[in-house]
Parts: sequence; structure tokens; C-alpha cells
Amino acid sequence: MTCYEELKARGLIAQVTNEEEISKMINEGKAVFYIGFDPTADSLHVGHFMALCLMKRLQMAGNRPIALIGGGTGMVGDPSGRTDMRASKSRWSGSSSSARARP
Repeated sequence: MTCYEELKARGLIAQVTNEEEISKMINEGKAVFYIGFDPTADSLHVGHFMALCLMKRLQMAGNRPIALIGGGTGMVGDPSGRTDMRASKSRWSGSSSSARARP
């Protein structure tokens, strides 16, 4: 079973735009991907574990992971389907939360 087939069988891949090309990239270890973490959270938690495990699995297959904490989107936040926007965060508050998430 290829890496892509394993991830799909485990329900970790639901929808792709060009399955043949993406499957080839993942199986050959040529994919570069990122996983972003909310810089306003106090810390990483068990809910991040699945994404971190997926990141490690893809890395072990030769792919290149990029983990991101912070950025411009963290200053506004993701309303997660709500009709209102989160209060805008200062650069300082996002930075201090990001620092606490480091190992």
C-alpha cells in the first residue's frame, strides 16, 4: 500500500483537485505542505495531535512539512462559521501566545 493509499484508507484525505498528480507527489516524497496553528491559543493541545501525526507520517515518506504559528490571519482570527468577527488582536497578544506554544 502506498503512502497516499494509506492516508486515504484512514480517512485523512477527503477531497483533492488532481488526485493522480497529488498521489504521485506524496508517494515520491516530493510534496511540500504546511499546517497552521492558531497564534491566539494559549497552547497546543490534544486536538492538534492528528495534524501533527499526519505531518510526521508525510515527513517520514520524504515529503517536506512546514509548521506555521502566527501570521496576519491570527490578528483577525477565524470566525469559524459565526456571523460576527473576532475582536482584532494586537501584534503583542499573538506573539505572546505563539511563544507559549513553542516546545
